[in-house]
Amino acid sequence: MNLGPAVPASKVHVQLLSNAAEVKAGEAQVVELRFRVEDGFHINSHTPKDELLIPTLIRFNTGSVVKVVDEAYPKGSTFRLPVGAGETLDVYQGEFRVEVKVVAPKGSSTLVGVLKYQACDNAVCYPPKTLPVVVAVTGR
Repeated sequence: MNLGPAVPASKVHVQLLSNAAEVKAGEAQVVELRFRVEDGFHINSHTPKDELLIPTLIRFNTGSVVKVVDEAYPKGSTFRLPVGAGETLDVYQGEFRVEVKVVAPKGSSTLVGVLKYQACDNAVCYPPKTLPVVVAVTGR
């Protein structure tokens, strides 16, 4: 029985590219969080085509001094699986950005949360993962 290439359990397949933001203190401002999906992999978009698929979601700690007012996910891209019936999926590949509207106090603070997602390649989906999202926010 061939299970495909072994992937270490700690492999995350997605990384946060932006870890700092400067905003106007006390006003709702958009902070763009940039993520990159590892080459050869895709993750379901925020709104996958099938209710059984795991959507990509970002969640923030509610006790933070940085208040999250709104989140805007990008539109996914169409991806056709090359195996089986060639199912069409709505996914993120390569770099994608989530816009988060925040209100931050003056000075330095931290926006803390997690990105929940499930990475897949052309043949298999891996167990869902949670990527820590930590962004230094400076309110001016």
